[in-house]
Amino acid sequence: KHSHLNKGDKYGHEPLPCIAFVNKMDKEGCNFAYAMSTLKYKLPGANPTAMQIPLYQVGKVSTAKGNNKIGANIVAVSPDDLSMNHVSNGYFVGIVDLIEMRAIIWPDVESSSVSNVEECIPDVYQLLNDNNEPIDPESQVTQIALSARHDLLVSLADVDENMEHYYLLEKEPSNYELKVALRKATLARKLLPVTTGAALRGRGVEPLLDAIADFLPSPIDRLAPALIEQEEEDLSNNSSAKRNKTKKISKNLQPASSNNAAKEKPKIQLGHSLHPSLLALAFKVVHMKNKGSGDGRVVFARVYSGKITSRDTLKVITPRVPGEKSEKPRTERVGGMLELFGGRFGNLKDGVCHSGDVCALVGLKSVVTGDTLLLNSNQGTNKKSKKKNGETNEFNMDVGENICLAGVASPKPVLTVRIEAESSEQQSKLSEVLALLVAEDPSLQMEETESATLLSGLGELHIEVVVDRMRREHNLEVWIGKPSVTYRETVTGEIETPGLVEYDRTVGATRLQAAVHLILEPVACLDATTSCMILTEPDVTIGHKARQFLGLDEDASEDELALRSDVAHALIAGCKGALKRGPLGSYGFANAKCHIVDVDAEGGVAALEALPGSLRAAASNIITSTLLENKASCSILEPSMSIEITVPTDMVGLVLSDLTSRRGTVGEVFMGDNEDQIPVHSKALIHGEVPLMEILGYANTIRSITGGEGTFTAEYKGHSTCDQHPTQNLSSYS
Repeated sequence: KHSHLNKGDKYGHEPLPCIAFVNKMDKEGCNFAYAMSTLKYKLPGANPTAMQIPLYQVGKVSTAKGNNKIGANIVAVSPDDLSMNHVSNGYFVGIVDLIEMRAIIWPDVESSSVSNVEECIPDVYQLLNDNNEPIDPESQVTQIALSARHDLLVSLADVDENMEHYYLLEKEPSNYELKVALRKATLARKLLPVTTGAALRGRGVEPLLDAIADFLPSPIDRLAPALIEQEEEDLSNNSSAKRNKTKKISKNLQPASSNNAAKEKPKIQLGHSLHPSLLALAFKVVHMKNKGSGDGRVVFARVYSGKITSRDTLKVITPRVPGEKSEKPRTERVGGMLELFGGRFGNLKDGVCHSGDVCALVGLKSVVTGDTLLLNSNQGTNKKSKKKNGETNEFNMDVGENICLAGVASPKPVLTVRIEAESSEQQSKLSEVLALLVAEDPSLQMEETESATLLSGLGELHIEVVVDRMRREHNLEVWIGKPSVTYRETVTGEIETPGLVEYDRTVGATRLQAAVHLILEPVACLDATTSCMILTEPDVTIGHKARQFLGLDEDASEDELALRSDVAHALIAGCKGALKRGPLGSYGFANAKCHIVDVDAEGGVAALEALPGSLRAAASNIITSTLLENKASCSILEPSMSIEITVPTDMVGLVLSDLTSRRGTVGEVFMGDNEDQIPVHSKALIHGEVPLMEILGYANTIRSITGGEGTFTAEYKGHSTCDQHPTQNLSSYS
């Protein structure tokens, strides 16, 4: 059962009701009934139910019979008719609305003329009269529509008591009651309404928009989104101990206090459309010529609560990427707004964007995709709203200063390629173009070294899309090297030095001497939905005895100590530097913690303060030697992908055998319905997990195995233990 349809995510977001739209019904080989059966297989528990059925025109005779009757050459397709033999030579012309019981037929216009509204006005034919009796009982369209409407009523009777009453009494509900029951079931996620059409030709779009307005919730009906507060200490360091203190501050509806529980209503939370304070999400960043700031940056933002106006000063907060340190909040000023009107973006004078709307902002130079936008607390608007709402006590104004929407942080890249321009003249242009693309897509990372430019993304397809955009949008031809997978190392068990281990070296005329007692241990960051690990950077903690010897504050965090004390900074830097290169494959460590138990030196603290480098060298050398002596307690982590493969049913065995040979694990296999022995319908769906390294170039393999009929999609799930030693080394690029 898919979690996004049935329950909220791990951050506490309210789950979204859904409407399905079966598109491209004008294409050859399309099959509405098969699409319905696919929804049932791929989304168990979603309960897909058709509220529209497609209409096809067969032959070239006139479509109208007169007297508001549909022509005999117009044929409807049942949601259960997998064969579609009677419309094999027809083409899609419209739909039947099963709620209003009307046929909507669009004129035959080219896709280039869809923007001309006058040419796209559909003809509407009522199938029932005022007494709910068929206008043309002999019509095939009417008969199929009545049967499909009955199936819709049966599905609603399973989830709605009122519809169950009508069904048991064999009575027909009114269209209004049917809409109310369908909206109620959709909002409760007990039923998935299915619509259909051909969007490129403009057919079925208006009924889809009507269904969105009728059956999906408005912003007022939704609860406030879940928020995360990033504490001040978290914004300035990389300590896992402090990162764990990052907390969720916005419950969707907080209960009233115990003293006045019966009298007080729950306060409206920040992010609800009625809340006066600004909360917006920068969900897309694009670069347009002659628009926006110097590089043409335009930020598309969705306003959850409050409003944004031109010339507002905003606080920009970037969500922390798991395993990375948080960025400090920035202050930006809105330079203006663009009018969103189709594909045209004109300047909007004195623009205002209210809650629930989407706007295009210019002048925001540092905003990237996924950033949270708040109104700067220094502006008078926020203070007035707090004072005003403090009197009414309707809104929850007790929120942190550094909050962001939960669950919008970008994942870490797992695939790296070397990228070069075809000519030296275009090399500087390559750096500029990559910088723009990284701003638009935070999951993309670029690293420039003296010998190469490295581009990292979420997979082969991600890199291919980026390269294609550089070619189309920036007229830049590039050369791509062989992909390299991001491996990491970790410790599988606790590794402890035998007490204080001394380091004593003389470099030139300088003696470096110190002794360190430390413990290396794994940090469990397992994803609850999979066996993979969520990567976190290695952490260093300083114990009580070490703090006492070095004269450090007992209550301060490690990163605070690194800022205050040169000795602490040297100790932590030495440990983290040693963990950047593991003993097995020279990969950086992840999901590990280094705890400094004790520190000693012959000259005491004074000697370490005079030469902090001795402690840094000692910590680094001792960790490296300890790891080399305990290779058996270390392991390599490799990125794992969740894979979904669609293949013909008679080739499932070949695909499963190939997947197993790639160290993949098979989860579920859904076999297609082929009771009528229709070859086009004999498809199977395979779910599984496989290491990323094993599916590089898999698109060619799956096409070869299945004769071009197989397709697959892959999604990064996390890192898991590698049971085979990798033969490649990421450092070969640098």
